[in-house]
Amino acid sequence: MKNAHERFGKLLYRRQTEKTATNLRVFLDAFVGEERGKAHLVSGVGGDVEIGAVAAVFANGDSFTVMDPYGNEGIVSLGEKPLCFRGSITISGRKGPLRHLVSCSQELADNTADGKLLLVS
Repeated sequence: MKNAHERFGKLLYRRQTEKTATNLRVFLDAFVGEERGKAHLVSGVGGDVEIGAVAAVFANGDSFTVMDPYGNEGIVSLGEKPLCFRGSITISGRKGPLRHLVSCSQELADNTADGKLLLVS
């Protein structure tokens, strides 16, 4: 598939304190959310540091910006206690593995059987 990376969205997180400024950017391959600022499913790829930091953002319940491939932005949050699943993708020719993070809101997880995420294909 040519230029598949151009169809990825972006997750942006900015935070500034007195002493430090944090700017993160991760590519999104999937996102499910609502117009009123609620995210339900976020799937992104990036480096080890970026994915670890984004997982911390989700765990803290912080808001973040999502941008679709056309440049439309929205500020959303996964809410309290989102479920996070991390994995690695090895790519030949790349120095280190690519990290993958899939997170879903507690609201989405509670709507499935026994609070476990069910994937139906």
